[in-house]
Amino acid sequence: MTTPMREPQMDRGIARREALLDAATRLLAREGARALTHRAIAAEAGTTHGIARYYFGTLDQLLDEALRRLAARQVEEVRALFHELPDVDVPQRISRIVQYVTGSLARDRDSGIARYEFFLEVARRHQLRASLDAWGVAQRAAFAGELRGAGSADPEADAADLLTLVNGLLLEQLALPTDDFETARLRPAVARFFPRG
Repeated sequence: MTTPMREPQMDRGIARREALLDAATRLLAREGARALTHRAIAAEAGTTHGIARYYFGTLDQLLDEALRRLAARQVEEVRALFHELPDVDVPQRISRIVQYVTGSLARDRDSGIARYEFFLEVARRHQLRASLDAWGVAQRAAFAGELRGAGSADPEADAADLLTLVNGLLLEQLALPTDDFETARLRPAVARFFPRG
């Protein structure tokens, strides 16, 4: 008898948690880590300080879950991208990585900025490292599969280096945007990791 009543309450609880996590990501992108408090996140989410404290007892817990939520979204986007057309030629593989990177910047600049803010927070809050490591492992595995399919001799090492390069280029583009980023910087950099032929 109680199940029909509990499901809407559970759904509301999930929605509140997700709203708080999304608010933390937006606030992190807009104002940086120093702006993150339970009160500020609650205000950004349009709820009360008590609700934020109820769902996330500590700021570290909230940040860890926000990091994992952002990571899961981005990993899923990359996996979906590479599985849509797994057997494409090298130029198409390069194009889809480049289009994903530039498209993600255009669609959701805040998530791009928040990503780097999370990197910096891990340097200050070591308890967040496991979540960042898991994100990196998943991203490298997806990119290694793409490079393996293109004939890379060492796809795991190449994937790690490619992601490091892409992260640096994205950070530069977020801070100092240029109109020719895709053609002059990103595409040539990505192409160097793929076999020619």
